[in-house]
Amino acid sequence: MLTKEQFHAALVESGGVTEEEFEQAAVTKEAATLGIDTILIANATLTDEQLAQLMGFYFNVPSVNLRQMSVESEVLSLVPEAFARHHELLPLKADEKSITVATSSPNDVLERSLLEKYLRKEVIVNYATPTDIREHLFWYQKDPKQMFAQILEKGKTEVGASDTTIIELVTTMIDYAFQGGASDIHIEPETDYTLIRFRQDGMLHDIARLPKTTHENIITRLKVLARLATDEHRAPQDGKIRYKTQWGEALDLRLSVIPTTHAEKAVMRILSEKNRQLSLASLGFSPEDLKKVSAAIRKPWGMILVTGPTGSGKTTTLYAMLQILNKRDVNITTIEDPVEYQVEGINQIPVNEKTGLTFAKGLRSIVRQDPDIIMVGEIRDSETANIAVNAAMTGHLVLSTLHTNDSATAFPRLSDMGVENFLIASTVNVVIAQRLVRKICMNCIQSVEDDPLQQQIIEEFPEMKEFVINLTKKKTLKGLRTFKGKGCHVCHQSGYNGRGGIFEVMIVSEAVKEEIMKSSNADQILATALREGMLTMLQDGLRRALAGQTTLEEVLRVTRE
Repeated sequence: MLTKEQFHAALVESGGVTEEEFEQAAVTKEAATLGIDTILIANATLTDEQLAQLMGFYFNVPSVNLRQMSVESEVLSLVPEAFARHHELLPLKADEKSITVATSSPNDVLERSLLEKYLRKEVIVNYATPTDIREHLFWYQKDPKQMFAQILEKGKTEVGASDTTIIELVTTMIDYAFQGGASDIHIEPETDYTLIRFRQDGMLHDIARLPKTTHENIITRLKVLARLATDEHRAPQDGKIRYKTQWGEALDLRLSVIPTTHAEKAVMRILSEKNRQLSLASLGFSPEDLKKVSAAIRKPWGMILVTGPTGSGKTTTLYAMLQILNKRDVNITTIEDPVEYQVEGINQIPVNEKTGLTFAKGLRSIVRQDPDIIMVGEIRDSETANIAVNAAMTGHLVLSTLHTNDSATAFPRLSDMGVENFLIASTVNVVIAQRLVRKICMNCIQSVEDDPLQQQIIEEFPEMKEFVINLTKKKTLKGLRTFKGKGCHVCHQSGYNGRGGIFEVMIVSEAVKEEIMKSSNADQILATALREGMLTMLQDGLRRALAGQTTLEEVLRVTRE
């Protein structure tokens, strides 16, 4: 990691950030461990691409964007995965005499000399940001079917699996799921085999079939790790596993085990430290929306609401905001169900129905703890809603989520919960509606002109057609260029790899407040916000689709939920 003086020379003296912005990032307690550059990105001062350009210029080496590249497996195999992960670098291309690598430490002479000695080639360095490199280490991903088969063959499990084999199967399963960006692991008992499925980019994919003889031992191993009763097979059990991958990444796994007709089924939700460290900029906000959200979270009081269905990334967005707000001179307290990520410097309270600690009771106690910022995992009922609004009214910044389909519906929803319209209008600063869309795989992306399916989709929805024509400055759809993934080994032939957000950011302006005070319905509030320049989630998604980040089908799928 660079020194403060080196970061200052690279970022401030080049004019990339101001002295004030640099010092604000440098004094945070996370700067020492994460780096000043990471904090600047988290604070939305710089984007990942801007950082790469500035640092490349400082080191006098080319900067690269790994999202726009693909690497042959033969090149990857030249650098051992363990070395690449430890030093956070990636090989890009090679010939007989040299190899080009992407690294965030181009000034690390020892790292370069070790690699040159190992490969007996000249090492040419390019700069890539630490985030970009970590996100693309999945290039080393191997076929899980082959990995499981090798473990089973080694353990000779035709009759029964040894403890060592079971431990290796579970470890490989978790490591591979994490490496591939899966959010959940499903271990499902079938009549003749055990099915392993991963939820990747929101979709479940069959990964492997294991012998039926391994199933009970795998479930038992997971129960031991989660400290659950191994002799209980008839009742559901929930637990938590603290796990460290072979690359040193800390994971929290939420385990759920339920009895089925064949045997017990287990599902593990993967919660990674790197997800907690996502910045607002990396979530996918447009520059315009990012400015609106950044301004809203810096207000000393009021309410910020994030809406969307389950699994739309609401909690991740809240944690990204808390990452910016987490300073030593403020008291931040959260109440969550459950606490997904442990954050140093924040007081986190888990909901516990058994002891009567609900959102409402917890929130009532929090306001007596002298908080500056309060995060409520979800506003579910009238009591919680009223306490949260009153807290926002009395000088606290309150962050929370609501289950509504769009931003405008949040206001009638609060009204239905018994909150007075004048309180809603005077406390809510901004409402963010969001969905997660699958991103086109950059390894197999291709552009298509006059795609009949794309044009049919646009023609079926007048609002889409009007927006696309205005955005592209075309009079017709003829000659419209769209993008899709062809399908490759990186994306498991799906054409998609990774997910990003599409957003609808509604600032509660004076005009919007007037509509709330008049008890206007959601459509009227939405129309007012649109006149003031807000983009809907559909429009934000269309803009991203035309830029080659996702597809029209994907945008339509998630916005019509």
